[in-house]
Amino acid sequence: MAGLILVNPHSGDESSGDDLVELFSGHEVVECAPDEMPQRAKDAVGKGVDFVAVAGGDGTIRCVSEILSEGHVPLLPIPAGTRNHFARELGIPTLETAAGAVTNGRRIAVDLGEVNDCRFVNNSSIGAYPSIVVQREEHEKQFSKRWANVLAIWKHVRHGHRFAVVVDGKRYRAWSVFVGNGMYGKGLWDLAARESLQDNLLDFRLVRADLPLARCRVVLALLTGRLANSPLLVHGEYKELELEFDDKTVVVANDGEVEQMTPPLRYRSVPGALEVVVPEDEADESLGAGNEAGSVSDAAPGSGPAKIADR
Repeated sequence: MAGLILVNPHSGDESSGDDLVELFSGHEVVECAPDEMPQRAKDAVGKGVDFVAVAGGDGTIRCVSEILSEGHVPLLPIPAGTRNHFARELGIPTLETAAGAVTNGRRIAVDLGEVNDCRFVNNSSIGAYPSIVVQREEHEKQFSKRWANVLAIWKHVRHGHRFAVVVDGKRYRAWSVFVGNGMYGKGLWDLAARESLQDNLLDFRLVRADLPLARCRVVLALLTGRLANSPLLVHGEYKELELEFDDKTVVVANDGEVEQMTPPLRYRSVPGALEVVVPEDEADESLGAGNEAGSVSDAAPGSGPAKIADR
Protein backbone atom coordinates (compact mmCIF):
# COMPACT_ATOMS: atom_id res chain seq x y z
CA MET A 1 0.00 0.00 0.00
CA ALA A 2 1.37 3.39 -1.01
CA GLY A 3 0.02 6.86 -0.61
CA LEU A 4 0.80 10.47 -1.49
CA ILE A 5 1.03 13.11 1.24
CA LEU A 6 0.64 16.67 -0.05
CA VAL A 7 1.94 19.33 2.32
CA ASN A 8 1.08 23.03 2.25
CA PRO A 9 4.28 24.54 3.75
CA HIS A 10 2.52 27.85 4.45
CA SER A 11 -0.46 26.41 6.31
CA GLY A 12 -0.12 26.77 10.09
CA ASP A 13 2.87 25.81 12.23
CA GLU A 14 2.69 22.01 12.10
CA SER A 15 2.93 21.30 8.38
CA SER A 16 6.67 20.52 8.41
CA GLY A 17 7.58 18.16 5.60
CA ASP A 18 10.39 16.67 7.71
CA ASP A 19 8.00 15.60 10.48
CA LEU A 20 5.63 14.03 7.97
CA VAL A 21 8.39 12.15 6.16
CA GLU A 22 9.19 10.44 9.45
CA LEU A 23 5.56 9.78 10.38
CA PHE A 24 4.59 8.52 6.92
CA SER A 25 7.62 6.40 6.22
CA GLY A 26 7.27 4.45 2.97
CA HIS A 27 4.91 6.99 1.39
CA GLU A 28 5.68 9.91 -0.91
CA VAL A 29 5.66 13.30 0.85
CA VAL A 30 5.57 16.38 -1.40
CA GLU A 31 5.54 20.05 -0.36
CA CYS A 32 3.65 22.23 -2.82
CA ALA A 33 1.41 25.28 -3.03
CA PRO A 34 -2.36 24.71 -2.75
CA ASP A 35 -2.95 25.64 -6.40
CA GLU A 36 -0.62 22.80 -7.44
CA MET A 37 -2.35 20.17 -5.31
CA PRO A 38 -5.34 19.34 -7.56
CA GLN A 39 -3.08 18.36 -10.45
CA ARG A 40 -0.76 16.45 -8.11
CA ALA A 41 -3.79 14.54 -6.80
CA LYS A 42 -5.01 13.78 -10.35
CA ASP A 43 -1.60 12.45 -11.30
CA ALA A 44 -1.45 10.30 -8.17
CA VAL A 45 -4.88 8.81 -8.84
CA GLY A 46 -3.74 7.95 -12.35
CA LYS A 47 -0.75 6.11 -10.88
CA GLY A 48 -3.00 4.02 -8.66
CA VAL A 49 -2.13 5.27 -5.17
CA ASP A 50 -4.12 3.83 -2.27
CA PHE A 51 -4.86 7.20 -0.70
CA VAL A 52 -4.07 10.91 -0.96
CA ALA A 53 -3.38 12.80 2.27
CA VAL A 54 -3.42 16.57 2.64
CA ALA A 55 -1.52 18.35 5.42
CA GLY A 56 -3.02 21.79 5.83
CA GLY A 57 -6.11 23.70 6.90
CA ASP A 58 -9.66 23.21 5.70
CA GLY A 59 -9.21 25.42 2.64
CA THR A 60 -6.21 23.35 1.52
CA ILE A 61 -8.12 20.11 2.08
CA ARG A 62 -11.08 21.40 0.05
CA CYS A 63 -9.07 21.91 -3.13
CA VAL A 64 -8.10 18.21 -3.16
CA SER A 65 -11.47 16.89 -1.96
CA GLU A 66 -13.06 18.17 -5.18
CA ILE A 67 -10.67 16.05 -7.22
CA LEU A 68 -11.19 12.91 -5.14
CA SER A 69 -14.97 13.23 -4.70
CA GLU A 70 -17.02 10.40 -6.17
CA GLY A 71 -13.81 8.58 -7.06
CA HIS A 72 -12.02 5.43 -5.95
CA VAL A 73 -9.17 6.98 -3.96
CA PRO A 74 -9.88 8.15 -0.39
CA LEU A 75 -8.70 11.35 1.26
CA LEU A 76 -6.79 11.43 4.54
CA PRO A 77 -7.05 14.90 6.13
CA ILE A 78 -3.99 15.78 8.24
CA PRO A 79 -4.59 18.61 10.77
CA ALA A 80 -1.62 20.84 10.01
CA GLY A 81 -3.24 24.21 9.31
CA THR A 82 -4.82 27.17 11.09
CA ARG A 83 -8.32 25.64 10.88
CA ASN A 84 -8.76 21.87 11.07
CA HIS A 85 -12.48 21.40 11.73
CA PHE A 86 -12.94 18.69 9.09
CA ALA A 87 -10.07 16.50 10.29
CA ARG A 88 -11.03 16.85 13.96
CA GLU A 89 -14.65 15.93 13.29
CA LEU A 90 -13.42 12.77 11.61
CA GLY A 91 -11.54 11.85 14.79
CA ILE A 92 -8.13 13.03 13.58
CA PRO A 93 -6.89 15.71 16.02
CA THR A 94 -3.13 15.22 15.56
CA LEU A 95 -0.49 14.32 12.98
CA GLU A 96 0.17 11.07 14.85
CA THR A 97 -3.50 10.08 14.71
CA ALA A 98 -3.50 10.65 10.95
CA ALA A 99 -0.39 8.51 10.52
CA GLY A 100 -1.92 5.74 12.63
CA ALA A 101 -5.05 5.71 10.47
CA VAL A 102 -2.98 4.65 7.45
CA THR A 103 -2.03 1.30 8.97
CA ASN A 104 -5.01 0.84 11.30
CA GLY A 105 -7.84 2.82 9.76
CA ARG A 106 -11.02 2.51 7.75
CA ARG A 107 -12.63 4.13 4.72
CA ILE A 108 -16.03 5.75 5.16
CA ALA A 109 -18.15 7.93 2.88
CA VAL A 110 -19.18 11.46 3.91
CA ASP A 111 -21.29 14.18 2.33
CA LEU A 112 -20.02 17.31 0.64
CA GLY A 113 -21.75 20.62 0.11
CA GLU A 114 -21.84 22.17 -3.34
CA VAL A 115 -22.51 25.66 -4.67
CA ASN A 116 -22.59 26.25 -8.43
CA ASP A 117 -20.51 23.08 -9.02
CA CYS A 118 -17.91 24.14 -6.42
CA ARG A 119 -17.72 21.68 -3.53
CA PHE A 120 -16.86 22.35 0.12
CA VAL A 121 -16.21 20.16 3.16
CA ASN A 122 -17.39 22.50 5.95
CA ASN A 123 -19.34 25.57 4.93
CA SER A 124 -19.99 28.36 2.47
CA SER A 125 -20.82 31.90 3.53
CA ILE A 126 -21.71 35.33 2.18
CA GLY A 127 -21.45 38.66 3.96
CA ALA A 128 -19.75 38.92 7.33
CA TYR A 129 -17.32 36.03 7.11
CA PRO A 130 -15.81 36.61 3.62
CA SER A 131 -15.70 40.33 4.37
CA ILE A 132 -13.76 39.66 7.58
CA VAL A 133 -11.36 37.32 5.73
CA VAL A 134 -10.58 39.95 3.08
CA GLN A 135 -10.09 42.72 5.66
CA ARG A 136 -7.98 40.48 7.91
CA GLU A 137 -5.61 39.73 5.02
CA GLU A 138 -5.18 43.47 4.48
CA HIS A 139 -4.45 44.08 8.18
CA GLU A 140 -1.96 41.18 8.26
CA LYS A 141 0.43 43.34 6.24
CA GLN A 142 0.92 45.45 9.38
CA PHE A 143 -0.27 43.33 12.34
CA SER A 144 -0.18 39.76 13.62
CA LYS A 145 -2.95 37.43 12.43
CA ARG A 146 -4.68 37.60 15.82
CA TRP A 147 -4.83 41.40 15.92
CA ALA A 148 -5.66 41.55 12.21
CA ASN A 149 -8.69 39.37 12.90
CA VAL A 150 -9.81 41.55 15.84
CA LEU A 151 -9.57 44.68 13.71
CA ALA A 152 -11.45 43.07 10.83
CA ILE A 153 -14.35 41.98 13.07
CA TRP A 154 -14.54 45.41 14.72
CA LYS A 155 -14.59 47.13 11.34
CA HIS A 156 -17.37 44.88 10.11
CA VAL A 157 -19.51 45.51 13.18
CA ARG A 158 -19.18 49.26 12.60
CA HIS A 159 -19.44 49.35 8.81
CA GLY A 160 -20.92 46.00 7.79
CA HIS A 161 -22.42 45.81 4.32
CA ARG A 162 -26.05 44.79 4.01
CA PHE A 163 -27.21 42.94 0.91
CA ALA A 164 -30.49 41.78 -0.61
CA VAL A 165 -31.11 38.05 -0.97
CA VAL A 166 -34.16 36.01 -1.99
CA VAL A 167 -34.71 32.66 -0.24
CA ASP A 168 -37.75 30.44 -0.96
CA GLY A 169 -39.39 33.35 -2.74
CA LYS A 170 -38.98 35.70 0.24
CA ARG A 171 -36.74 38.75 0.00
CA TYR A 172 -34.50 39.80 2.91
CA ARG A 173 -31.93 42.45 3.69
CA ALA A 174 -29.14 40.52 5.41
CA TRP A 175 -25.81 40.93 7.16
CA SER A 176 -24.67 37.38 6.62
CA VAL A 177 -25.62 34.04 5.09
CA PHE A 178 -24.13 30.71 6.22
CA VAL A 179 -24.64 27.33 4.54
CA GLY A 180 -23.11 24.34 6.34
CA ASN A 181 -22.35 20.85 5.07
CA GLY A 182 -24.31 19.02 7.75
CA MET A 183 -26.15 20.39 10.77
CA TYR A 184 -24.16 22.44 13.29
CA GLY A 185 -24.98 23.61 16.84
CA LYS A 186 -27.94 25.85 17.61
CA GLY A 187 -26.09 29.15 18.07
CA LEU A 188 -25.08 31.22 15.05
CA TRP A 189 -21.39 30.92 15.84
CA ASP A 190 -21.61 27.43 17.37
CA LEU A 191 -19.79 26.01 14.39
CA ALA A 192 -17.17 23.80 16.02
CA ALA A 193 -18.91 20.44 15.56
CA ARG A 194 -21.63 18.75 13.54
CA GLU A 195 -24.04 15.99 14.49
CA SER A 196 -23.32 14.08 11.31
CA LEU A 197 -21.64 14.25 7.94
CA GLN A 198 -24.04 11.79 6.31
CA ASP A 199 -27.50 13.23 6.88
CA ASN A 200 -27.65 14.74 3.36
CA LEU A 201 -28.61 18.13 4.82
CA LEU A 202 -27.47 21.73 4.51
CA ASP A 203 -27.57 23.98 7.58
CA PHE A 204 -28.87 27.38 6.41
CA ARG A 205 -28.57 30.53 8.58
CA LEU A 206 -29.33 34.11 7.63
CA VAL A 207 -28.87 37.15 9.88
CA ARG A 208 -31.46 39.77 9.01
CA ALA A 209 -30.66 43.44 8.59
CA ASP A 210 -34.19 44.59 7.70
CA LEU A 211 -35.71 44.86 11.18
CA PRO A 212 -35.70 48.02 13.34
CA LEU A 213 -32.33 48.70 15.05
CA ALA A 214 -30.98 45.52 13.44
CA ARG A 215 -27.29 46.38 13.90
CA CYS A 216 -27.60 47.10 17.63
CA ARG A 217 -29.83 44.07 18.14
CA VAL A 218 -27.37 41.77 16.37
CA VAL A 219 -24.45 42.98 18.49
CA LEU A 220 -26.49 42.71 21.71
CA ALA A 221 -27.75 39.22 20.78
CA LEU A 222 -24.19 38.04 20.03
CA LEU A 223 -22.88 39.44 23.32
CA THR A 224 -25.65 37.76 25.31
CA GLY A 225 -25.62 34.50 23.33
CA ARG A 226 -29.29 34.84 22.36
CA LEU A 227 -29.09 35.19 18.59
CA ALA A 228 -30.23 31.59 18.04
CA ASN A 229 -33.67 32.49 19.45
CA SER A 230 -33.87 35.95 17.92
CA PRO A 231 -36.22 36.94 15.06
CA LEU A 232 -33.05 38.31 13.44
CA LEU A 233 -31.94 34.73 12.65
CA VAL A 234 -33.55 32.71 9.85
CA HIS A 235 -32.58 29.04 10.22
CA GLY A 236 -33.52 26.02 8.13
CA GLU A 237 -32.56 22.55 6.86
CA TYR A 238 -32.31 21.88 3.13
CA LYS A 239 -31.13 19.26 0.68
CA GLU A 240 -31.12 21.88 -2.09
CA LEU A 241 -31.33 25.65 -1.86
CA GLU A 242 -31.19 28.55 -4.32
CA LEU A 243 -30.21 32.11 -3.35
CA GLU A 244 -30.88 35.07 -5.63
CA PHE A 245 -29.05 38.40 -5.39
CA ASP A 246 -29.33 41.83 -7.00
CA ASP A 247 -25.58 42.00 -7.66
CA LYS A 248 -24.00 40.48 -10.78
CA THR A 249 -21.28 38.83 -8.69
CA VAL A 250 -21.19 37.75 -5.05
CA VAL A 251 -18.17 37.32 -2.76
CA VAL A 252 -18.38 33.81 -1.27
CA ALA A 253 -16.12 32.08 1.25
CA ASN A 254 -15.97 28.31 0.70
CA ASP A 255 -14.15 26.70 3.63
CA GLY A 256 -12.56 30.09 4.29
CA GLU A 257 -11.28 30.55 0.72
CA VAL A 258 -12.78 33.72 -0.77
CA GLU A 259 -13.87 33.85 -4.40
CA GLN A 260 -16.28 35.69 -6.71
CA MET A 261 -19.33 33.72 -7.89
CA THR A 262 -22.16 34.51 -10.29
CA PRO A 263 -25.70 34.28 -8.87
CA PRO A 264 -28.05 32.64 -8.47
CA LEU A 265 -26.14 30.49 -6.00
CA ARG A 266 -27.45 26.94 -6.24
CA TYR A 267 -26.57 24.89 -3.17
CA ARG A 268 -27.05 21.16 -2.70
CA SER A 269 -25.91 18.40 -0.39
CA VAL A 270 -24.05 15.64 -2.25
CA PRO A 271 -24.53 12.43 -0.21
CA GLY A 272 -21.54 10.12 0.23
CA ALA A 273 -19.52 12.10 -2.28
CA LEU A 274 -16.14 11.75 -0.59
CA GLU A 275 -14.38 8.71 0.83
CA VAL A 276 -12.11 9.51 3.76
CA VAL A 277 -9.67 7.54 5.90
CA VAL A 278 -10.43 7.62 9.63
CA PRO A 279 -9.03 5.80 12.68
CA GLU A 280 -10.54 2.35 13.20
CA ASP A 281 -12.21 3.17 16.52
CA GLU A 282 -13.76 6.30 15.02
CA ALA A 283 -15.14 4.33 12.11
CA ASP A 284 -16.61 1.65 14.40
CA GLU A 285 -18.22 4.24 16.66
CA SER A 286 -19.55 6.27 13.74
CA LEU A 287 -20.93 3.32 11.76
CA GLY A 288 -22.83 1.83 14.65
CA ALA A 289 -23.82 -1.74 15.33
CA GLY A 290 -24.43 -4.03 12.38
CA ASN A 291 -22.38 -1.98 9.90
CA GLU A 292 -18.78 -2.48 8.91
CA ALA A 293 -16.39 -0.05 7.27
CA GLY A 294 -13.80 -1.25 4.79
CA SER A 295 -10.07 -1.09 5.45
CA VAL A 296 -7.92 1.57 3.85
CA SER A 297 -6.56 -0.86 1.31
CA ASP A 298 -9.47 -3.16 0.50
CA ALA A 299 -12.71 -1.14 0.85
CA ALA A 300 -14.88 -0.81 -2.20
CA PRO A 301 -15.84 2.73 -3.23
CA GLY A 302 -18.87 3.96 -1.33
CA SER A 303 -18.69 1.20 1.28
CA GLY A 304 -20.61 1.61 4.47
CA PRO A 305 -22.61 4.50 5.93
CA ALA A 306 -20.57 7.01 7.89
CA LYS A 307 -22.18 8.98 10.66
CA ILE A 308 -19.78 11.21 12.56
CA ALA A 309 -20.11 10.67 16.29
CA ASP A 310 -21.61 13.39 18.44
CA ARG A 311 -18.96 15.43 20.23
